[in-house]
Amino acid sequence: MNKSHSVKKYLFRKWLLVFSYANIFRNINKHILGRSKIKLNAKLQKHYSISYARGSFVAVIICLLTVNIHLNKNKYQYQVLMEDKSLDYIRSSLDDVATIDNNLQKNSELGLKLPKIKPDEFGDKQILGFGNNIDARTIISLFEEEDYNLKDIRKGKAVEPIFLSKLPTGIEQIDNINDRKKLFIRVVLPLVLYENEQILEDREILNQISREKTLDTIEKDWLNKKFKEYKVLNNDLEELKVKMDIIPVSIALAQAAYESGWGTSRFAMEGNSLYGARTWKKGKGLVPNEREENEKFEVAAFKIIRASISSYKKNLNTHASYKEFREMRANQRKTLNRVNGLELAKYLYNYSEIGTVYVERLQKIIEQNSLTDFDDAILSKKKKPNIV
Repeated sequence: MNKSHSVKKYLFRKWLLVFSYANIFRNINKHILGRSKIKLNAKLQKHYSISYARGSFVAVIICLLTVNIHLNKNKYQYQVLMEDKSLDYIRSSLDDVATIDNNLQKNSELGLKLPKIKPDEFGDKQILGFGNNIDARTIISLFEEEDYNLKDIRKGKAVEPIFLSKLPTGIEQIDNINDRKKLFIRVVLPLVLYENEQILEDREILNQISREKTLDTIEKDWLNKKFKEYKVLNNDLEELKVKMDIIPVSIALAQAAYESGWGTSRFAMEGNSLYGARTWKKGKGLVPNEREENEKFEVAAFKIIRASISSYKKNLNTHASYKEFREMRANQRKTLNRVNGLELAKYLYNYSEIGTVYVERLQKIIEQNSLTDFDDAILSKKKKPNIV
């Protein structure tokens, strides 16, 4: 092979490398920094354009630096990689990302008794974005790219498994209240459904175990853990069945909206707290500005918003204040084989000091926003989850 041919081949390989990085940059723009496909008002468009420009500049610098490093290598040592390339995104909150799926394999030791999720569903996490401080416009753009809209969900389409670790910033800057509400619902809905699916999976296992005459060691251990988790005394299976059930999606969404001001409250933004849960452990939450001097409680803070939802459901399923709620839910399950959120909301008068007024407000939120449309919603199993 002559020298001229070698030089041409080397130059061709360099251009292949440049093209590969250009393709990576194009994918970054498409999946992370891509412009929103929905029409924004002038104020939001200006803010989004600035964010887009800054992000594009950073992406260009990263790509140029990486290309420069590789092009400066000795030409005789350089090799063009033909396999697919992937970016190793910065994971600024590894604990948050890992916690999303920490219960997915919790029943795996029960073998064939597992009724649901296949190993490749919800197990292999796809990271989009950088985990923290993602602005509302970027999340809206992501939802549009994934064709995730509430209109289709109301018609029966499965919900896209997009799990946000934190609420997007700038929700309060969305002037249109309906757009703000839609964004909040789209953020919270997949997480509520995820938690409910975990409970339904446990219910199915519990029903299988309750039909058996003898239990093996693994089954006994699983059952004992559930008795402890749901605070069931005397190993009462019937009590466990009453407590181990879903919170209707309409109720979970309505309470999250009311308690967090549709995701704009200080506790929601700073502490990922959607339900106003209190804690008396100093330093475990945020101190309310209006708290009296003699009061010691704080509003509980969480690493991720899913943890707030999980804590909320555990509270409704175990606390004595919601015994009537659970009993009426069990009655609905027995007679109708389903639960009705709007009807069950009336039994949550103990959730707030304002009692029945609180119930009326919850029911109003459910009705005005047609939240019962989501009571039968399910998560899509056709896609791997996007964890942001």
